[in-house]
Amino acid sequence: MRKGILCSTLMLIFMVSIPVVSAEYSGEVEYSIGGSIFDIELNGDESWTNDDASDLLCWIDENHGNNDGITSENEEENYEASAQEMVGTEVNHYLNGVVAILEEYAIDLSFEHGNCLDTELVTISYEGKFSFDAEPSDKYVLLFNTTDAAIVNNLQVNYCIFQEFEVQSVSGLADDSTSEECVKGFRIAGEDMEIQFEVAKSEDKLIPAISFISTIFVVLLSLGIFTQRTDQTH
Repeated sequence: MRKGILCSTLMLIFMVSIPVVSAEYSGEVEYSIGGSIFDIELNGDESWTNDDASDLLCWIDENHGNNDGITSENEEENYEASAQEMVGTEVNHYLNGVVAILEEYAIDLSFEHGNCLDTELVTISYEGKFSFDAEPSDKYVLLFNTTDAAIVNNLQVNYCIFQEFEVQSVSGLADDSTSEECVKGFRIAGEDMEIQFEVAKSEDKLIPAISFISTIFVVLLSLGIFTQRTDQTH
């Protein structure tokens, strides 16, 4: 079997080698804000079909089972449990140069147990959370270090984390689009994703400032008029 790609479901978080034959894979993951921009939650789904599905399950049998060609329920559970080994480790997102730490992660596989070579479909769902120990700032750069494995070209990512920010630029995503809260697109193998964004200027903050300046102007104008009238009385 040929090796050289991220481990399925874990491909968004860290790099592990598994066999891959073709591009019979599709996935989508959504990132959302937890408590703040320094706490990001993720939810995703993947589908592996035909040769890619077989290669994945044979890899699980080899690395989480007895390598007998049969992917059992026990091996499935071993693989799912292996996700917990990565909690507390660095992952491949960066915010202003600070690497993310994986805090929570869980995966769930669905497939027919049996001969790994006979598998036609594997679906995987996963959820997790990672955080950045970064300093608050008015400007941010979010970076994702993308593997050069071509399979990631079939992975759509949705970063819906910009509710309180203004996106300035996006690079490293194919067919990207930007809305008020989200940046969406497909990963590009071998090309790092970079999103530059800034804290949004709040109109609510501008109005009091303008009102304050107007008040000061009125007070100064009134003082000027009062002073002028006083001078005239003398």
